Amino acid sequence: MEMEKCKGNPSGLTRELVLGAKKLGFCDKQIAKCLESTELAIRQTRLEFGITPFVKQIDTVAAEWPAQTNYLYLTYNASSHDLDYPGGYTMVLGSGVYRIGSSVEFDWCAVGCIRELRKSGKNTIMVNCNPETVSTDYDMCDRLYFDDISFETVMDIYNLENPEGIILCMGGQLPNNIAMDLHRQSARILGTSPESIDNAENRFKFSRMLDNIGILQPQWKELTDIETAIKFAENVGYPCLVRPSYVLSGAAMNVAHTHHDLKTYLTEASAVSKEFPVVISKFILEAKEIDVDAVAADGEVLSMAVSEHVENAGVHSGDATLVTPPQDLNEETLQKIKLICCAIGRELEVTGPFNLQLIAKDNQLKVIETNVRVSRSFPFVSKTLGHDFIAMATKVIIGEKVEPVKCLMGRGRVGVKVPVFSFSRLAGADVIVGVDMASTGEVACFGNDRYEAYLKALLSTGFRLPKSNILLSIGSYKAKVELLPTVKVLENMGYKLYASMGTADFYTEHDIKIKAVQWPYEDIRGHDARQHRSIADYLVENKFDLVINLPMRNGGSRPVSSFVTQGYRTRRMAIDYSVPLITDVKCAKIFVEALRRIGGPPSVQSSIDCMTSRDVIQLPGLIDVHVHLREPGATHKEDFASGTASALAGGITMVLAMPNTNPAIVDQESFMLAQKLARQGARCDYGLYLGASSTNAADLPSIADNACGLKMYLNDTYTTLRMDDVTHWMKHFESWPSNLPIVAHAEQQTTAAIILLTEIYRRPVHIAHVARKEEIMIIKAAKERGLPVTCEVAPHHLFLSDEDLKVIGQGQGQVRPMIATLEDQQALWDNMEIIDCFATDHAPHTVEEKNSEKPPPGYPGLETMLPLLLTAVSEKRLTLEEVIDRLYTNPKKIFNLPDQPNTYIEVDLDHEWTIPTAMKWTKSKWTPFAGRKVKGIVKRVVLRGEMAYVDGQVLSTPGNGIDIKLLPKHAVSTHKLTASNVRQTVKTSMGTKAMSVSVPVTGSAPPSEPVSPLKLVFGTEPRFVNPPHVTRNLNIETFPTDSPQQGSGDALVKISPNPPVSHPIGLTGYSSGMTGRHVLNVGSLSKEQLHQLFNLAHSMRVAVIKDRPLDYLLKGKVMASIFYEVSTRTMCSFAAAMMRLGGSVIYMNEHMSSSKKGESIRDTIAVMSSYADVLVLRHPEPGCVETASRVCRKPLINAGDGIGEHPTQALLDIFTIREEIGTVNGLTITMVGDLKHGRTVHSLARLLTLYRVTLRYVSPTCLQMPQSVVDYVSTKGIKQEVYTSLEDALPETDVLYMTRIQQERFKKLQQYNEVKGSYIITPKLMTKAKKKMVVMHPLPRVDEINESFDSDPRAAYFRQAEFGMYVRMALLGLILGKC
Repeated sequence: MEMEKCKGNPSGLTRELVLGAKKLGFCDKQIAKCLESTELAIRQTRLEFGITPFVKQIDTVAAEWPAQTNYLYLTYNASSHDLDYPGGYTMVLGSGVYRIGSSVEFDWCAVGCIRELRKSGKNTIMVNCNPETVSTDYDMCDRLYFDDISFETVMDIYNLENPEGIILCMGGQLPNNIAMDLHRQSARILGTSPESIDNAENRFKFSRMLDNIGILQPQWKELTDIETAIKFAENVGYPCLVRPSYVLSGAAMNVAHTHHDLKTYLTEASAVSKEFPVVISKFILEAKEIDVDAVAADGEVLSMAVSEHVENAGVHSGDATLVTPPQDLNEETLQKIKLICCAIGRELEVTGPFNLQLIAKDNQLKVIETNVRVSRSFPFVSKTLGHDFIAMATKVIIGEKVEPVKCLMGRGRVGVKVPVFSFSRLAGADVIVGVDMASTGEVACFGNDRYEAYLKALLSTGFRLPKSNILLSIGSYKAKVELLPTVKVLENMGYKLYASMGTADFYTEHDIKIKAVQWPYEDIRGHDARQHRSIADYLVENKFDLVINLPMRNGGSRPVSSFVTQGYRTRRMAIDYSVPLITDVKCAKIFVEALRRIGGPPSVQSSIDCMTSRDVIQLPGLIDVHVHLREPGATHKEDFASGTASALAGGITMVLAMPNTNPAIVDQESFMLAQKLARQGARCDYGLYLGASSTNAADLPSIADNACGLKMYLNDTYTTLRMDDVTHWMKHFESWPSNLPIVAHAEQQTTAAIILLTEIYRRPVHIAHVARKEEIMIIKAAKERGLPVTCEVAPHHLFLSDEDLKVIGQGQGQVRPMIATLEDQQALWDNMEIIDCFATDHAPHTVEEKNSEKPPPGYPGLETMLPLLLTAVSEKRLTLEEVIDRLYTNPKKIFNLPDQPNTYIEVDLDHEWTIPTAMKWTKSKWTPFAGRKVKGIVKRVVLRGEMAYVDGQVLSTPGNGIDIKLLPKHAVSTHKLTASNVRQTVKTSMGTKAMSVSVPVTGSAPPSEPVSPLKLVFGTEPRFVNPPHVTRNLNIETFPTDSPQQGSGDALVKISPNPPVSHPIGLTGYSSGMTGRHVLNVGSLSKEQLHQLFNLAHSMRVAVIKDRPLDYLLKGKVMASIFYEVSTRTMCSFAAAMMRLGGSVIYMNEHMSSSKKGESIRDTIAVMSSYADVLVLRHPEPGCVETASRVCRKPLINAGDGIGEHPTQALLDIFTIREEIGTVNGLTITMVGDLKHGRTVHSLARLLTLYRVTLRYVSPTCLQMPQSVVDYVSTKGIKQEVYTSLEDALPETDVLYMTRIQQERFKKLQQYNEVKGSYIITPKLMTKAKKKMVVMHPLPRVDEINESFDSDPRAAYFRQAEFGMYVRMALLGLILGKC
């Protein structure tokens, strides 16, 4: 009651009254409604009274101890805060209350953002009020405000905490809805600017942006009235989609198929979103919908994911079945998607996450919408593709440098997300899904392909696989035809098929055995009623294991039937009796195909289905080209079974076994023995060397094709194969097949000798276990001369030196070559680019042998090599790419090794451990690295699709290994760890990430010829290419990468014309018709020129906001500012515009002019035009500027001529309308005040005739719009209405253009006083206006706009003045021909 006394009189408010209302829980908006004021006006009053909320801490320990939890809330029923405010926090807004379409997915994003902020050392604040999820756990952040996501609450917390900024983009739609309100109050928003958010949400702005960059979109129109909506629908054809802006979960979205539908849905949409416009667009049937999730920094896309819908377009993404990586999109389509994503990201200047929804049909892609925030699918794509998009987005938002990550094709698995519905709990609800979201949950599962993943996901929702009987009820003929092959598959699988009458007739005609069943409730009487059982009877008795019911109309249909049909009854009964139900044709097809392929519930695969919170990466199966397995002859040291078990435990999936066994492998008999033993014992894939001797050069070529290479021992080692005679070497070089490698044990001078033979015979040679500085340097010199020499280094030569012999012992330390000096060791590290391979030289001996008087040389190393190298990676001595090059890429090329299909390893990079005295699997039972701390361990090894090693256990059995000569030469891996999938490992706190490699093309050289020095550079792929700023069409062409495999989706994008520069420029190739011309009145301007001018002004505005230099445009140019009449905004904005573009300004006014000496304006302008490149003239006499233009040799701009025209003011006014509302067409623009003398409204009214608008004039009778202007506007067909009451004109007004009553235009003060104050804008008056409208004023104002209204977001007049500078910048650039 006390409040109502102050209605219409805010000055009557007292502090006690406001405080009392706040203590009772009334928000500012509610108080404003009661007082007929605005929320911001009440807020301003409240702050002036010093009324702000207090922050209290929820006591979670019943006052027994001081509460330490971070549960905070705002209250006015307190006298002090429970904590201090040091500032410097980063504030993250959550998704708000739990509801369909929100919560879990967005909370996952918000929590991920908080975690990443804390990792970066930031103190964090979470604002959210959802008790269902982790985002409101007290230990997730430093401060948790359990309050609503509203402008008032967020702004109050912001003022108290004074954070570094607010992150809006992690909480879904609700934070985005208050973005502009926060921005208007100067809150620091981190990430994408609120204006870019509005550019994406505002359909007019977004549509214009797409048109400008040549991207297609469905036809659409904003609602004005029912008649225009119906006319639009008739023009484009039904069906049409009805949707409001700024909504989540498709609230009030519907597909209209008739006029009646359209009228009904428009009413609903208007009721849901009264503050935001309702949009009608053409609904495209039988199209594929595509979701794109991406992260960008300053408009440059860093990473993106593409998910395709299984269902046809028309199903909300929250209810759709999503698949990623995309399985059906071809390379051309993926390239177009990349281009569109990059173009939109750049135009919106996105910094952080964003989401695109596209529709594809007939090889055309159209953009449905863009959300500059996270979407529901961000958690799904992050987990499926193995890349944390939220962590990347958070780093970008806080300004950290982030490198691009290409993860589009994932990490070798497919993810499918299916919805979970609660229809069984919603009596009467139809099961049909549509454009508005109805699901209450979702399940995502992984698989080797989409079918496996889909079946897992479907089963996870509680869906049961059919055992026998399936009911089919297919509505449309088209769907019946489409499902025909699927139904045949069901018949072939042995299912007993039933169908409704029409469906049964169709499939019976196509020779499918199917039983017809009557619809429920058919009018069957007498004897037939007892004999014919209906569909309802079968459902009640649970005789059907599956119902496939496809309604006649399934394109975005409503989820609740408006009338009862037989199909609806069937669907409803299936739900009520818990019978599995499929209602979409695409889902039916993928389900049956999955059932055909898999046959039953898919088995769990830990490599596919399991995830870890540790930093686990996936690498290709590694290759060791130098292994001694001691069999035949010394199985007490090692054999194929134990040695290959050690290899698997060390992440090695392929070993090449040395020939120095007993007997040595030097002839066919010994080679066949080794093959037999390997087949029986090997657990991983293997290859066998042949040993060169002084007598077998002529015999070996006949069996060479079965060997992996020839091993020549040229120095002292543990073997009988040493050859000292160079002529014997030469015989082997001459006879050994040129396509097979030669490996040489060569030390010191012998290295130079074997390299000499390489040059003589011009054939490759591979130098084993390089250990000394002199060896690596001579190999380097040979490579620099172009000789085909490659080499390997053993880990013990990289990580041990002769200094370590003190610990290892002289006996156990024996190895060939011996570990060398620290200088030799450092030389190896310094020349890492010369080293082609790492190889263990695994040479096990028993502990007893190593401790004997004559210890044999050799170290075990298969289980310790990778942990040592990964430790070097963590210490930044190596990179993962260098490790993979030397243990996978280069060995495959040098030794011409085949692929191992579906083979990879998983490595935990974070695991720290100490190497024990003896490793588990080798028989040697000792290691020279005992006691060394390492970081990194092998967790899993998958060999040809089977788990071979997991968590310390070797699962592969002896005999499971395959001779590499029996593997296909061009085996194709379905696991996607192929050469075409180059992935960069990015450290996240998520799951396993793929790391695959690129195998260089060999060209015409022999397959075994090395490409050394081979230094592949990872992570240097081009960034996503941003498109140039062009007008209507993007001219693009795509071309594949040099990768040996295509279709990965990672091809580069080539864009024509040249890539864009960092500064905005004019739209090239277009002649505006403004260059060198005068701008005297608005009549000389065309609609196309305005479009050109405003687009350029917008680009320049963005450049100024982003601190991008524009001073190169008009550098050296001079503008003359000639003002015979006082001015602040026009004169200063022109001067600022010229200076920002790099030009200079000379000034002249009435007091400085020679007109005081009698000089005419004509002479003054003639003189000034010789000093300047462009002139800006204001004069109090109407027509004076036009007179001056006749003698002006340079472009002259009219800055106002008395009560005549002010064209640049009209230009900036229309630009302001475009920037604020998004469009000019269809608006009602009300001009108020002194319309008789107001030159600004004269020009504006004339210029608005280029648009479809309604003009309203509100003024005193003596100050009405001049008849000449009214007549001009009338001839253009523009509707004009005259009012004397502002209150009558206000409710339907979109733009309220206020002008001051100009005292200087009245001859008598009495006349001025009679009309002064006729129209005054106050918060109370503006309660009658639309929420989405703007108030403009050319300024200066007197009293026609109360200052209490300045804080209202609709108050655009100060922004209008700012926009004037950008319009004048664009105008100057175009006139001077520099844009």
